[in-house]
Amino acid sequence: MLGRISVLIVAACALGACESQSGAVVAPPIAKTGTAMPEQAPVSYQVFFPLGSTQLGEQDRTTLAAAAGVYKTKANARVTVTGYTDTVGSPALNMQLAQARAGAVKNVLVQNGVPAGSITTSASGEGDPLVPTAAQTNESRNRRVVVVIQ
Repeated sequence: MLGRISVLIVAACALGACESQSGAVVAPPIAKTGTAMPEQAPVSYQVFFPLGSTQLGEQDRTTLAAAAGVYKTKANARVTVTGYTDTVGSPALNMQLAQARAGAVKNVLVQNGVPAGSITTSASGEGDPLVPTAAQTNESRNRRVVVVIQ
């Protein structure tokens, strides 16, 4: 009986050593086995813009700094930056605005240490809205840039 209690105490101490500051239990690292690590799942971020603007707020800049930090932890990572708009304005101007937003985000990522050559930008304009709306609808959640790191 005493032997079982000792084993339980040792196991509890070992689990306690693996506890993170947030209280979540994390697995200890596994020794290298010579096999390739499986590809990590993509990580995505979204930042939002005021109507007709390419200006990023402080919170969005902080989000992009975090994205750059994640990029630095992934070997051979690629970053895809896609700009979107709401339906206010003409589709042609919205496409230009979406591309300008993607460019603004790329610039902030580069300022935070992501190599420009690792970043691909594109624009969807008012296509593929986060929140479907009627034409000429001011919807702040559609004025965004999505950053995917893979």
